[in-house]
Amino acid sequence: MSDHEQERTRPALLGTEMREATLPDGTQAVIVVKAGTSQAEVDEKAARLRRGTPETK
Repeated sequence: MSDHEQERTRPALLGTEMREATLPDGTQAVIVVKAGTSQAEVDEKAARLRRGTPETK
């Protein structure tokens, strides 16, 4: 299969990215979030995950 054919069969990006987050205790984590999420929201989501609190919509 040529490089061009592989490009056409590659699935579309899912709109997510892995980001580093700083938790309230200063530790760091990596979480998957929607692409373009602000760093403040990334940190907040990671803190909620650590606490086991459900995400509000």
